[in-house]
Amino acid sequence: MERGKVIAAVIVVGMIGLVIAQRLEEPGNGLPAEESPPAGAAAAPEMPADARPMLAQADTATGSALPATGETRLYTIDAAQSEVYWRIYRAGAAARLGHNHIISMPELAGSVTLGSDLETAQWDLRFAVDSLVIDDPELRSRHGEDFESVPSEDDKAGTKRNMLTDRVLNGEIFPEIRLSGTGVSGTFDAAELPLSIEILGRTIEQTFPASIEMGPDSLTVTGEFRLTHDDLGMEPFSAFGGIMAVGNDIDFTYRIHAVAGG
Repeated sequence: MERGKVIAAVIVVGMIGLVIAQRLEEPGNGLPAEESPPAGAAAAPEMPADARPMLAQADTATGSALPATGETRLYTIDAAQSEVYWRIYRAGAAARLGHNHIISMPELAGSVTLGSDLETAQWDLRFAVDSLVIDDPELRSRHGEDFESVPSEDDKAGTKRNMLTDRVLNGEIFPEIRLSGTGVSGTFDAAELPLSIEILGRTIEQTFPASIEMGPDSLTVTGEFRLTHDDLGMEPFSAFGGIMAVGNDIDFTYRIHAVAGG
């Protein structure tokens, strides 16, 4: 009798082992455990659509192409967090009597719209020429010996007055400059932005270099480039038959920060 019980137990144990072996051979039931979550475990949450642009941050170092951004979204320029300025340089036989100048635009306004991908991005920026600031001391301090002189308040007022004359920006007839464009190409580290500049009653087409950073609710574009007065269809200011003048080169620096919504 006892021998019969032992034989029955061995048969039961063998059957259980056979079932376990078969289960381990089935897809999804083998090791390692990470590949087969236990029954009842919660599935990994799907990434929110607004967070997907952040994936581009990891691709920046490798210079990958600009990714899709998802649904259309409007960003409004935050002037307080933005910075756009340019540097002009003295020229002429009496250049040493003048100053190099930095011109900044603290009242930048506008928006950026991102669509299904960055190649369809659109932006519209504008500023009043009368709002331009001449020779902000903090900006001058960033650019070394070329800007270590200290223009007087009269110097600054005279520079702005000269800029707004009909020979340069013609501020009375054309009080606003507008910049607009569509499309972004390249990578986040080395993007290119086509830009239409409406200035002095005409439109000038340029392409600018840019670096782009995207957050869940913000967009920041930075860059530096050089243009000339000739590129913009402008005549550099000069006086006394050119003895004192502004040089042809213009060096631009910008950081444009925009936030989602209005």
